[in-house]
Amino acid sequence: MPMFVDSIVLKKFRNYETLDLGFSSGINVIVGPNGSGKTNILEAVSVAANIRSFRGAADADMVKWGEESYFCRLTLSGSAFKELEIGYSSVPGTTRKKAKVDGCEIHRASDYFGRLLTVIYSPGDTLIISGSPEVRRRFFDAIIARVDREYLPLIGEFKKILASRNRLLKALLEKRTRVSELDVWDEMLVTSSSGIVNKRMDFLESFTPSFIGAYQRIAKQDGVPGLRYHCTLGEGSVYEIREKISASRRRDIAAGMTTAGPHRDDYVLYHENGRPFSGCSSQGQKRTASIALKNAERLFIEKATGERVVLMVDDVFSELDPERRENLVDSLQGDNQVIFTMVNTGSIDPATFRGARIFNVGSGGMIS
Repeated sequence: MPMFVDSIVLKKFRNYETLDLGFSSGINVIVGPNGSGKTNILEAVSVAANIRSFRGAADADMVKWGEESYFCRLTLSGSAFKELEIGYSSVPGTTRKKAKVDGCEIHRASDYFGRLLTVIYSPGDTLIISGSPEVRRRFFDAIIARVDREYLPLIGEFKKILASRNRLLKALLEKRTRVSELDVWDEMLVTSSSGIVNKRMDFLESFTPSFIGAYQRIAKQDGVPGLRYHCTLGEGSVYEIREKISASRRRDIAAGMTTAGPHRDDYVLYHENGRPFSGCSSQGQKRTASIALKNAERLFIEKATGERVVLMVDDVFSELDPERRENLVDSLQGDNQVIFTMVNTGSIDPATFRGARIFNVGSGGMIS
């Protein structure tokens, strides 16, 4: 039996004082006007599954107004564990966040992350296409981390090395230390960067065919954009990375920071003629590409783990024409649990929701 969210309990989360919902293992539809709190339910699932909000919100912002803490608990079926819990509290002078699996506290994010596999489709996904390289790195890093438990610690180690090297570069800029002090940090940066770059390149090689197939299923008449990894340190070999870091040393000292590395790399979408996709595409094409990336994320994770992903679709239909809308819905059909949010169901074929559990969210977060 595929893993699915059986129920969710919230306390003092966003606009909900308390909430206890039981989900269907198939299709669930949360319907309500804008601002009613339907997306907050998806956000709570993402927090309990992934420790953080898919909206990028800080924990303090998810606490109900006037309160000091929030609590989320997911009860699961079809998995080796039954409960995921996230609690956050903030009182003057201290904040604390706890994660538990079946009542046992988990102290490292890498030991918690990936227990419940989710893919979230949201209106903000177009930023993956048109936003900064940091947005794309964060998106792809999260996918890799869910199927490769070595990746998150590797990123954490790289950030520590980068911070230490940047402090040294700033001291060199201010003439408070010697250039030779960089040698050790440069070699550590080479090793760490090589590990990250090669994992990213290997990932993209297996991910790209899924993305191309997903795009074609949604927009059958469109030319499919390509996807490549732009590495600021060359092709990823230890030798080339060492040469690039050495060559950029003078520039780094002048800037007081590390100017090339995995923290500056990008994933680039492009048309068949080589032009950047983000600057030469309609809003509908960008929406299609962002949905295709999410569909490919789902396929990649399921192939790598052998587990079904819980799908959450947050009102992404408005920018799609009817054909692409129906193609998207068709692409979500299967054994997965799906949780939709939408203002109304009028734009979708009613047969899609046959047998679905439908929640109506009214003003003040009241649910029937």
